[in-house]
Amino acid sequence: MGALACRYRNDAPSSENLVQFLERAVLTEKPRIPVRDVLLFGLWPSCIKRWIYRLCGYRIGKNVSIGWGSVICGDRVSIGDHTSIGFLTVVRGKEIEIGAHVQIGSTTFLDTPHLQIGEGSKINEQVFVGGLQFPDSRFVLGRNCQIMQMSFINPARSIVVGDDSGIGGHCLIFGHNSFLNAFEGYGVDFEPIEIGHSVSLAWGVFVLPKTKIGDGTVVGARSVVQGTIPPRSLAVGFPARVISKAPDFPKHLSDTDKLELFRKIVAEMMQFFMDSGLRCKREGTRYRVSKPSAKWWCKTDDSWSLEVVEGEARKELVGSVDVLLSLRDIPEDMRQHLHAQGTAWIEIAKKEQSRKSNLLCDEVAHFLKRYGVRTFRISPLSPSRSSS
Repeated sequence: MGALACRYRNDAPSSENLVQFLERAVLTEKPRIPVRDVLLFGLWPSCIKRWIYRLCGYRIGKNVSIGWGSVICGDRVSIGDHTSIGFLTVVRGKEIEIGAHVQIGSTTFLDTPHLQIGEGSKINEQVFVGGLQFPDSRFVLGRNCQIMQMSFINPARSIVVGDDSGIGGHCLIFGHNSFLNAFEGYGVDFEPIEIGHSVSLAWGVFVLPKTKIGDGTVVGARSVVQGTIPPRSLAVGFPARVISKAPDFPKHLSDTDKLELFRKIVAEMMQFFMDSGLRCKREGTRYRVSKPSAKWWCKTDDSWSLEVVEGEARKELVGSVDVLLSLRDIPEDMRQHLHAQGTAWIEIAKKEQSRKSNLLCDEVAHFLKRYGVRTFRISPLSPSRSSS
């Protein structure tokens, strides 16, 4: 036993060769974990890493946060404003494009040659994107999407996910099917996968190569999907089969139904704010939301005003307000007026919100996600465009 222990001790790498030992690979394989980058860059604070990456030619936006132990490895890298990356996360590829307001959780591994993540999307903790790939493999995640924890995604060729789509936890999305010998008659597939806009994959869904899921489709939990699933349908099973579609699915809501739902959501949101320690006072269609100061030497309250509009939004109904929440469309001239007076707004009808925001606006937008309402940030039109 002692001799065996001595043998293992003698075969162990020395400290100066530790990195080479951990990064050992065959001729065309890259190391699974970029240990060298983690040791050189990952342990620095976020502000130092941003500075180093900019010196390397990366385009890093404003207020970007890169957690402890996290690294970004790429030839061409662009990261938008207000994006955050959790600790011990690796983002690696030849071309990396991450939009603004993106959140990537801790201990996540994104490793594909061509990576694109749209604005406002969120990838939770312990998500893995990688595996067997080709030089042209790519993973495209649209705007306002979310991938829940513990999902495994393999873009062997390409996987494209449309805007406003959600992938539940423990999902498996495989762009290849190969292990046994093709010369012995076993199937080998390397095919792309397309997931449309506003698609919902419940927890534990398995998506196989050459799958195309149409816009607005819901796939039930533990389903196995292969082939084409039509738009705006409900599919479940092993294999997944369509069990409901238009006009029965999704359910049609009248204007009265939408108004009742809107009022219910606003009431629940205010109750949630109060249960969370905020003070909420209603004055007609306007709410005053304040947060008591937690500092013993300062008893001032941070306060915001929220205007809730059920009908048509008009300038004379708003006045001076911090946030406008509207069920119906906000006309473009009204949006320009709100932008000029510094008011953040959220419109449910088109699932849009102003690019300018504040703490209350962010909280309202976050609460709306409980009901599947994810809003896209819209830049104000220039005077020349708005008048054309």
